[in-house]
This record gives sequence, structure tokens and C-alpha cells, in this order.
Amino acid sequence: MNDMENIKKILSDHEVPYDHNDWIKLEKDLPKSPGMSSVTKYLLVASAILLTITGIYFISQQINSNRSDKDLTQKNDIENDTENIINEKNDNFGNNLTNNSDIVTINNNNKESLISIIDTIKINKENTEKTNSDIDQINEVINNSNNENTADQTLTPDLSKSAFKVVILDNCTPSKIIFNAENIPENCEVIWNTDDNYRVYGSSAQHSYLDEGKYYPTVSVVFNNFVIKTVNLDEIIINRPSVIKINFENSENLYYFTCINKEELSILWTIDNQKFNEKEISYNFNISGEYSIMLTAVNEFGCKTEVAEKLNIVIEHIYYVPNAFIPTSNGINSEFGPIGENLDFASYKMVIVDGNGNSVFESTSPEFMWNGKINNIGAEAKPGFYLWEILTMDKYGNVQTKKGRVNLIRN
Repeated sequence: MNDMENIKKILSDHEVPYDHNDWIKLEKDLPKSPGMSSVTKYLLVASAILLTITGIYFISQQINSNRSDKDLTQKNDIENDTENIINEKNDNFGNNLTNNSDIVTINNNNKESLISIIDTIKINKENTEKTNSDIDQINEVINNSNNENTADQTLTPDLSKSAFKVVILDNCTPSKIIFNAENIPENCEVIWNTDDNYRVYGSSAQHSYLDEGKYYPTVSVVFNNFVIKTVNLDEIIINRPSVIKINFENSENLYYFTCINKEELSILWTIDNQKFNEKEISYNFNISGEYSIMLTAVNEFGCKTEVAEKLNIVIEHIYYVPNAFIPTSNGINSEFGPIGENLDFASYKMVIVDGNGNSVFESTSPEFMWNGKINNIGAEAKPGFYLWEILTMDKYGNVQTKKGRVNLIRN
């Protein structure tokens, strides 16, 4: 029983039935004051009202204070129970996990659910039955979180046996590199970072480096859009081949070949199925035709360069043919035929005809020349112009034909 109830009980013991005549009699018997103004009456009434309100306010504050202390105690008890439940669940779940620092007990979504439930507990803290239900919800959230994390741990691919290799087929630009990954689970994606602003995908991938230099590639394994493993691969050194050029000079089908480059190179010439290792070589072409001159050079890094030149070789049989002769000049230009130092042909034929196409002379040897007579034994040919044709073939099989005309002059 509080103070207000005590006051009401005491007052009830002195209550009597109300009689308006008693009030009138009492009013007459009271001594009369000299007089009170209306203002003073109003001040007294206002003071009484103010005192009454003040008393009611303090009593209300006291009651609220008592209630707040009670609520705070209950709130602390609920929060302590909640924390103990969470700690207990974490301890139990943590004992089941080993060597996996990536697993968390409660994920972000479940944390938001747990905070929402605790807020609900604070609102309904006076309802014991509701609080027990909320605590059950907390247990369910923690259990679901633990189950999800256990499932994540089970689904995470095993990369303990994975291996990554780099096979260099050619370390010279444009290089040829093969990236190979072994023992990668099917649900994982392999991404190779080549360190030259390119990415290639797949367990086996090929790439070419176009510029010389040092490269530091990496490989990443992706699962469910998350990188679960990254490995730094061995350094790759790419070199450049040397720049070379073929230079040549010709003197009567004798060619001089040189390689224009100042580096220390390993040289290989290939000419007419013959090979030469000197940096400068000479070669005599004996047969007419088109030839491919191939030059291969290897520098100190093992980078190979190949260049080629095409040569069109024409073997010319060199001799002189006069355009006139005088049969009666007593041995000075008195016969007509080829004149030269090297007339050793494997095959030779000369034919001379007059203006009407009639044959006047034929020969199968350079030494057998025309003396101005029909077939060298008949009547003398008339003075004038005659047409001639010489067909020759050397010992290498080169065939050549020359044509012209000659003026037969008689004194």
C-alpha cells in the first residue's frame, strides 16, 4: 500500500454525511476578516493549484523511476541471455572447424536478422512469453548461419593438387608460350595474366609476346566469381632476332655475297642446294635460271633470322660477229663467223641466207667460216646484205641464239 492509499484511508474515517445548512452555519460563525480583495483571492487559488500540480508531478516521476529501474534490469537480463546464446553457439561451431580461417560464424545477412530480433526483444521486454520465442529465433539464426558456413566449406574446391606450368616454345619475338594448369576442378575458371596487358583463359592456353623484355605472369583460379587462389609464375625473358640483309655484286656471273650486320652471328648461306658458313662468300653461276639465295643468322640469344633474295641468272655466250667482210682482202677480214677466245661449245650451228631466204652457207664449227662463195665451194655470192643465225650450247646445257645481218663487199 502506497502513501496515497494511506491518506485516502485516514480521510475516510472522518467522513460524515453532507448537510448544506451546516456549511451556512459554519460560515456565519467564522470571524470576518477586515476584507480581501479579489486579486488576493485569485493568487491564493492559483498558488493552491500550482502546489497540487507540483505534488502530482513528483509522485509521477517517482513511479516512472521505479518502473525504469525494473525495465533496465529486465533489459540487461535479456541482452546477457542473448550474448550467452551467441557465444555458446560460436564456441560449439568453432570447435568443429579446423585450419580454415576463411569461415565466419555469422554472415552479414544473418547479423542483420539477429539485430532485428534483439530490437524486437527490447520492444517486447515485458512479455516473458514473447522473449522466450525471440531467443528461439536467435538460436535458429545462429544454427542456420553455422549450417551455411559448413556448406560453404564443403563446396569450396580442393586445389591442393593443382599445378601450373609455363612451356616456352620460342623465346624470340614473336614468341610462342603455352600456359598449362593441371588438376583444376570442373567448376573453376583459370585466368592467366600475361603481364603484357593481355589475359588468356582456360586450363591450357597459348600466347605470343610481340616485344622483347622480361615478363612476370600470374594465374588465378576463380570459383563462384571469387578468386580463391593466385600463383606467381616463373619469369619469362623474351629476346629479339637480329636484323640482317643480303648484299651482292656480280662480275661475269661470279657473285660476291655479304651479310650486312655487325653482331656476332652464326651464319648459314644456302645457294643452289649448297651450304656455306662464311660471312662473305663468292659463287659462280653456270646455268641460266632463277635462284633463291637464303641467309640464316642466329644471334647470341638463340634467335634465328632468315632472309632471302631472288636472282635471275642469264648465261651469255660471249663472242663478236662483224657486220661486213671482204672476201678478196687477202686474209684481212676475208671470212665471216664468230670471233672470240672461248668458243668451246658443246653444240654449234651457223646458217646464212640471201634476201630471198635461200641458204648460201651452213657450219657446225666456229672454226669453219664463210668465204663468200656458195657453201664455200661454188660460185661467188653477189655483193650485198645476207642474214645469219648462230645457235650455241655450252657444256652446262645453256642454249643461246643470236641473229644479225652482214654486208658482203667485193672490190
